[in-house]
Amino acid sequence: MSILGTRAELIYDLNLILQILIFLILLTGAYYAKRRIQYRIHGKIMALAVALNALSIVIAMGPRLVGSLSFLTSTMTQSRSQMTFLHPVLGGIAELLGIIVVITLRPCGSKMGSRVRQLMRTTFMLWAAAFLVGLAVYLAFYVI
Repeated sequence: MSILGTRAELIYDLNLILQILIFLILLTGAYYAKRRIQYRIHGKIMALAVALNALSIVIAMGPRLVGSLSFLTSTMTQSRSQMTFLHPVLGGIAELLGIIVVITLRPCGSKMGSRVRQLMRTTFMLWAAAFLVGLAVYLAFYVI
């Protein structure tokens, strides 16, 4: 049963809602980083986003990917399969970078160098791209 009125199973609707929540958490964390005096709060918020995303990967996205690998490889010429393959590649890299950033910067200091900021921005952009591709996959499989 879908809570969003689509053909998706409940777990995928809940996962989409969680991903939207994570996106809002990331924006909140970015706000605190921009204030330049709230790095500890920024670090905690970003750690929460990375942890929630890891949970989402383990509970919803990972099992779905593993369960559909044979389908994906047999239909790789179809755009839906290409999107479905691109999503975990982008998301996996973003999650790995997020984990590295959270672990490396813990506890978060008051000064971040330009290399760290660039890594954070890159991580966010990869996550945003994975989110958008994932949203397109959701729409392609469960709405359209």
